[in-house]
Order: sequence, then structure tokens, then C-alpha cells
Amino acid sequence: MTFFEKLRANQWYPLILSLFSGFCFWAAWPNMPLTFLIFLIFVPIFVLREETVGKKIKRAGLKFFGWTYLTCFIWNASTTWWVWNATPEGAMGMLVANSFLMTLPILAWSFVRKRMPEFWSYVALMLFWLAFENIHLNWGLSWPWLNLGNAFAKRYQWVQWYEITGAAGGTIWVLIMNMLIYRILFYGGALYKGQFRHISLSYALIFGLSLPIGISYFIYNNFEEQGEEVEFIAMQPNIDPYSEKFQNSENFIPFAQQLQRFIQLSEEKITDSTRFLLWPESALDKVFSEKQFSTYAEGRTIYKFKEKYPQLNLLTGLTSYQQYGQMEEKPTETARFQPNMGYYDVYNAGLFLNEKMERQFYHKSKLVPGVETTPYPWLFDFLTQTVFNLGGTTGNFGKQQERSVFYNSDSIGIAPSICYESIYGDFMAQYIRNGAHYIAIITNDGWWRNTPGHIQHLQYASLRAIENRRSIARSANTGISAFVNQRGDILQPTDYWVQDVIRGSLKANTAFTFYTLNGDYLGRTAQWMALFFFLAAFVRGKTKGLIEEEE
Repeated sequence: MTFFEKLRANQWYPLILSLFSGFCFWAAWPNMPLTFLIFLIFVPIFVLREETVGKKIKRAGLKFFGWTYLTCFIWNASTTWWVWNATPEGAMGMLVANSFLMTLPILAWSFVRKRMPEFWSYVALMLFWLAFENIHLNWGLSWPWLNLGNAFAKRYQWVQWYEITGAAGGTIWVLIMNMLIYRILFYGGALYKGQFRHISLSYALIFGLSLPIGISYFIYNNFEEQGEEVEFIAMQPNIDPYSEKFQNSENFIPFAQQLQRFIQLSEEKITDSTRFLLWPESALDKVFSEKQFSTYAEGRTIYKFKEKYPQLNLLTGLTSYQQYGQMEEKPTETARFQPNMGYYDVYNAGLFLNEKMERQFYHKSKLVPGVETTPYPWLFDFLTQTVFNLGGTTGNFGKQQERSVFYNSDSIGIAPSICYESIYGDFMAQYIRNGAHYIAIITNDGWWRNTPGHIQHLQYASLRAIENRRSIARSANTGISAFVNQRGDILQPTDYWVQDVIRGSLKANTAFTFYTLNGDYLGRTAQWMALFFFLAAFVRGKTKGLIEEEE
């Protein structure tokens, strides 16, 4: 009896498969070192399907769903458990919901597998998963943290071709390798019954692994950064978001003292060559009127600080609001109302103060569901009563439609992305298409404590740098501040949970990559093709009966 036959005879076989898949996903995900195990995560799912639906056992579909859901839950819990530190309720909701959503493309594949030849069912799985990820990037309950292409954030040298495909190319790679390995392990290398049965897939596996990595390393080693150098400073004040940062905190540091810390740290590194200074997300958290910012004590202090450095452009996070006044109808979906103010919107915002002291605001537009926004309020309005408080303001934040680019007097443009926005590839590419030469990320990763969360968030920035070939300056309140060059290398990373400030010269690229120009074209195309495959399988099943091939 072979090893696999003995394993199949074990009554705990399905559980062992689920746990093995979960282990591979956990061990492969950043910042874990065994990235190559990502090429095994679907193999147990393929086996589970053959052991249930494939053998037509009693309640096969329900059992396959149950084991698949358990597997996806292990994937989610083992890699994003740290969300619990910020919001236990939100973490549980995210784990339960996202695990269910991840089972849907697998169940759709199982449906197609019953009605189409196996080879085409694998093509369908690839399309279903790409479509799922693309939808997850764009709908109201968006949580693309675990999109498969992100698995290579730590091994960014393997995926320099993301400048063509984006992270969706990594998803395709993962799925193809899983399919090949499954066929090699369980079917002796046969692709499917029929013409090509005796072709060994071992060669295809070796080719499929070595060629993308080899091409990527060739690009990485020969890539030369483009553009003139510009000096950036990124400040990390390290103010505890739980106990010090916000006005209702136990050991609240007065806003004036926080601001003095920002200025003191910044002045340690400012030179005559410094052009851009970054302060983190929510650096200024007292809710400021955007029209009257200069009248606040904090505003006057910042203007006075800026007068000393006329060459400097400042980007800082803050909480702001715009007042619409008394109106008969609600001016925006997110507008709030107070009798003495009328309608107004509150924003998780970025303030840009250029050399001429002119101020511009950017409003964070990829908002965290259940934390910063209530998606589909007709369905989830109850969340507005329980939404997690990220510092003094609750409920729905406002947002904007366009990706603003902030320019200095030399027409050097930066993309003012805030926290969660930086995990969205096409969203970030919109900044570049609008003229940004650099990506600026301002964030507050201290909510997750000393967990993999802040490390994953930093490493995802390498993928954004590669996709657009843009240098990145990253300022974190707590977490890790750093610079990222156009190859994806992380430069001068700060230590976790320390006050620090870093200065570096980054090159201002003006060229567009294929991905920058076309965005998530793979995901968009897959959505339409997935629909076609599903309908074709449905029609085929109705007109010709089930043709499932069981080897």
C-alpha cells in the first residue's frame, strides 16, 4: 500500500488535508520564509473534491463545501488573525465572511468540473479565482489582503514581471503550479484522459517554476532606475494609538506636544536639498475645518515651521471636515447632520502644503469596511452603531472620486495614498496615470501591535513599486517607515515601535509600465470569461448530461 493509499484509508483524511493546506498557506505568506509552499495550497482541495463529489458519496456537495470552508478559514485565520488586536468583532466578521467568499470560486469550479472535461475545468477555476479577486478589489466589502499574488511580497525578486501583469499574474502562476503538482502527484503526470495522456508534466512543472523566476531575476539584476533624484524625509513619531494618540486615550499626549515631536524629529534631518517631508496618517487628529485650517493653533504652528524651510513640501495625515450647511437633501451618501451645522462630511485626509504655503487636501477613498465605512447601508446599517473607533470619529468617512496628485514648484508629483489604499494595484496605478512620479504612503499600523500585519503591509509596497516602477516614501506613525526603490527593494526600514526619522534620495520616474497603462486587465477579462464558462457548463449539463471524468 502506497503512502497516499494509507493516507486515504485514515478516517481523519479530510481534516489532515485541510490542515495541510492551511499550514502551506500560513508558511508561504509574508513574512514567513517558505514562499514556495504557496504552490501546494490547492492540491488538498483538489483531492478533497475527488474524495467527495468525485466518488458521489452521500451528501458529497455539502461535505465538499464544509471541508473547503474549513480550509479557507484556516487560510484566513492563520495569516490575518492580527486584525483581532484592533477589533475582535470585526476580525470575526472578516474571518467568517471572507472564508465563505473564498469558497465560492472553488464551488463554481466543482460545478463546472461535473459538466466539462477536466482540463477546461482547470481553466475555469483560474478564471473564477481571478474574477473573485477582481470583484474583491472593487466592491463595498473589499478585503483583498489575501489575493494570491500578494504571496510574493517577501520574494519580490521572483515577480519583477508584475510591471506587465500586476499581482493577478502571480495568482495565475500559483493556480497553474498547483494544478500541475496535483496531476503529477496523483495521476502520474497525465494531463487528462485522451490525446496527451502520456505527456509527463514534470517538465512542465520545472519549466513553469524556473522560467518566471529566471526571467524575473534577469529583469531585477539588469533594471536601472530612471529619473532625477529628489530628497525625501519620512517621520515616525511612535505615538501609541491605544493609549496616547487620541483625546479619549488613557495617557493622551496633548496635540500641541505631539506636533512639537513631529517638528523636532523632522528638523533632525531637514537639509537645503529636502523637497518632501512626510508625516503619518492621522498625525493631526483634532477634526479640522478644511476652509479654516490656518486659523487653528496647530495650523499656525505648522505654517510657522514651514516658513523656516521655503523649499519644503509637507504631506501630513489629519482628520478634517467640510461643511455644506443647511440643505433640504443630503449632499453626499456619507454626509452627517447636526442642527447647528447642517450637513457635513468627515474625512481621513491628507494635507499637502507646498512651497508657496498653498494647501490641498486628499480624502482617503479606499475605506476599511466596517471600520471607516458601512458598505451597503440598506443591509448593514446596524454596523454604524458598532463600528470600531479609530480615534475620536466614528461612522462613515467621506471620500473622493479622483486620485489627486500633489506637485511641487518643479512639477514633481507625489501620490498621497493613505494606509489601506496601498494594497490596491489598479487604484495606485490611477495616481501614476494622473501624473505622479512618486508614491507616498502615510499610515498608522500600530493598531495591529507587533504582529505580521505591519510587516505584510510594508512588504506589499514592494509590489506597488514594481507594478508602476515608482519609488515609494512611507511614513508610519507606528509600524515601519521606509523607502522603496523602483525594483522593490526596501531601504532604510525603521525598527518597530521606535521614534525615528529617515532621509533618502529617490528617483522620479516618468515612464509608464504596461500595468500602469492597463491596470487590472487580467481580472476584468477573467470576469467576463468566467461568466461564459459557467453558463457554458450549465447549458452543457442540461443538454448533454453530466460528463464528469473520473480517472
